[in-house]
Amino acid sequence: MYVANVFFQHDLLGYKPSPGDLAYPEKLEQMENIALELKDRRSDSRSSVASLESQEVAQINAAQMAHFYSYTGNSPADLHGMWYPTVKRTLVCLSRLYFCLDRNTFQGLAQEALVICIRTIKSAAELIRARRTPVDAHLFQIKHLLIVREQIAPFQVDFTVKELALDFSTVQKAAMELIHHRNNIFTFGSNNALLEFLLEGTPKVKEYLVDSRKEIDKQLKQSCEAFIAHATSLLIGNVQTWIEKSEHILKIIQAENAPNQELTVAGQDFGKANVVAGIVSEAQKNIKSKIPEIQRSMQLYLANRETEFILFRPVKNNLINAFVQLDQILLKGGYTDEDQLLIACPSPEQINILICTVSLGSAQDSVVKS
Repeated sequence: MYVANVFFQHDLLGYKPSPGDLAYPEKLEQMENIALELKDRRSDSRSSVASLESQEVAQINAAQMAHFYSYTGNSPADLHGMWYPTVKRTLVCLSRLYFCLDRNTFQGLAQEALVICIRTIKSAAELIRARRTPVDAHLFQIKHLLIVREQIAPFQVDFTVKELALDFSTVQKAAMELIHHRNNIFTFGSNNALLEFLLEGTPKVKEYLVDSRKEIDKQLKQSCEAFIAHATSLLIGNVQTWIEKSEHILKIIQAENAPNQELTVAGQDFGKANVVAGIVSEAQKNIKSKIPEIQRSMQLYLANRETEFILFRPVKNNLINAFVQLDQILLKGGYTDEDQLLIACPSPEQINILICTVSLGSAQDSVVKS
């Protein structure tokens, strides 16, 4: 146990990543290129000795295998050696300790190792954010948290341990009571303030459970939500800002309990029809240009079509809902029919078609299904 704890502190928590460890997405792109080269070499070698009929059969089989790999995430980027070093070390260490220690001892060490591993993943994501983009940082964190969650699933143990902590809230409360009743400090009797402080101000020992699996799920959920929020802002951040400003004006109008002909969204500088039209146009341009980039990054990091679909679906829903909100504000914000024609707010169906049109081939089917 001592050696394991030293390993956790020195090789995991104290690990200093090299530039190569943080070279994302370059490492993933390199592995993808290697995989494509190997695939081309195999197809060339087969075609040199195969007949036309066998070539057709090979192409059909290759297409089926590519479909299978794309859904299972069997990508070169998921190879054991491509994992972040602390993730690899944690999982290798746990796999060895699992067969050497009794159940209770292993559970305690595993819980400590996983907490440290999660912390190192988060630290590495921050470093990647500094050298690349927030999208890379979020996807790096999501990728490795998924790896950890998947790899610890076979362990037939409960990753929950009991921990003890001192609760000093009673001390603070008793101290405040002592100050308020300081005149009774030297009183002889049951209402002696000093005696009450000594009796009620003792810290209490509390027992609570720490579940590493739930902590991984919690961090994974937070990472996914952060990615979804950032991707949405990247695509339609200007629309979201406009909606917030407009809703503030509408709340002011509603608070007056009577329509104010002078106070309307359309009458504000940010609410002029030509300004809103520019915001809508810019948002549509961002959707066309940036969705392929986001989906390309998702393919590199996640290498699993179902996971990509699950993660991108909330982004798509956010886009559609934002334009629905914008259209509703146009109806309530004092805009004329001519203003609405100038703004040309797209309908949910039009946004859905636009997203499907610009989506990458591997993600397009999933987007259409949603």
